Amino acid sequence: MRANPEVLLVEDDPDTLQQLRGQFERRRFHPLAARNATRALSLIENNRHSSRPVLAVVDWDLSKGEDHRWNSGDVLARLARDVADCLVIVYSQNIDAFRVRSEIQRAHPRAWLHDKRDGDTSLVERVARLLDQRVGDLRVQDGAVVIHVPSHDEHHHREAVRLVVHHPEIVTFHSDTATKAVRRFGEWLTRHESCVRLVSLGNRKYRLDVRDEDQPAEA
Repeated sequence: MRANPEVLLVEDDPDTLQQLRGQFERRRFHPLAARNATRALSLIENNRHSSRPVLAVVDWDLSKGEDHRWNSGDVLARLARDVADCLVIVYSQNIDAFRVRSEIQRAHPRAWLHDKRDGDTSLVERVARLLDQRVGDLRVQDGAVVIHVPSHDEHHHREAVRLVVHHPEIVTFHSDTATKAVRRFGEWLTRHESCVRLVSLGNRKYRLDVRDEDQPAEA
């Protein structure tokens, strides 16, 4: 079963939003695109109990958007509160300004900051470095697929990516569909005799554990 990771894109310029959408689609992400904060909040609410975004890219200045009831700070605060396992990048042409950085950190203390003046390519490369993690004999490629390096086999599911990217942290999943996908990933690891195993902690909480090379695999 394949389920590409979702990326939430919040950008008020339609041309820039379209370019970002294309960049992430080519990397096998499923973009959730919003031109204003109201739409972004709706996407978060509609997806937070099912297909939660693995990554969010938020433009700090949404002044070109048609709806100004909410702003980017509201989006960041909702992500921090309701989708804590979503990695967040905030980009702005004024990212060096003390006021901007302070407001971003108040809204989402764990957000990464990126200079919008460096262009879309720089942003996508930053995302690749952030998501392309390696855990044991597993590697995330292009932020969207988990590869078992010895066999070169691929596992295409957002929840597998989420677990690898957040290792060694515990990840809480919020639906039966997600937990079933996680268990399938654990079975996939067992079939490939990976040194990485899935650990269930109950209440839909899981993490990955890396076995030492000289430690025998569990039956």
